Amino acid sequence: MTKLERVSDAIIEAIESGALREGDRLPSEEEFAAQHQVSVGTMQKALARLAHAGLIRREHGRGTFISGNKVAPADVRHLRFLDEQGHPLTSYVHANGVKRMKRKGPWSDFLEGEAFVRVDRTINVGGKFELSSEFWLREEDFERLGGVERQDLETNLRELLLQRLALPTLRVDQWIRFAPPTAAAVRSLDLDPEKPSFLMELRGYTLSDKPLYYQSVCGGPFSERLVIVR
Repeated sequence: MTKLERVSDAIIEAIESGALREGDRLPSEEEFAAQHQVSVGTMQKALARLAHAGLIRREHGRGTFISGNKVAPADVRHLRFLDEQGHPLTSYVHANGVKRMKRKGPWSDFLEGEAFVRVDRTINVGGKFELSSEFWLREEDFERLGGVERQDLETNLRELLLQRLALPTLRVDQWIRFAPPTAAAVRSLDLDPEKPSFLMELRGYTLSDKPLYYQSVCGGPFSERLVIVR
């Protein structure tokens, strides 16, 4: 394990254990580097990695703060992992944006309708690797959610649909395959658009077996040996 990996893992473990909580301010780069017995350059790289993953935020003139939101287990129940020692890897979600569009695709084939909303998110799995998630809803369903803040998009979207619209997810069909990465995954994960990536498609149904949402989860290659939990 490199010094960079050691420092990154130590900060992630502190977040997962509750030693560092959302909103906590981190020491200066120099102080933090001294605490972990690494160079300031290594600490800067570790913090940049965690900022990219959405676990911390850096505010000019104020400092660096914990910002990672844990993904509720139900939100990633189809993709949960343990490391080789059997320790669960906590996932964190970062909302990248919301887009409204009428473009057709597998989401429109499933959801039907004319207009849709796509929620783009990045999920960091235990600091080991990242996944790009596209969560599609009919535009009218998204509008019925009312005011949706960024923190709402970084929680369990299925629970949000249940709480605000009384629409539970009663069944999920899922497929996996290798395919070119989605455009969102190319942007957020810096994947090569010409190389195949892992792609998982999920179709959620609600009451009366009505289509509720379409989701795609895309990821690039990673070297860790992990256990998939179902």
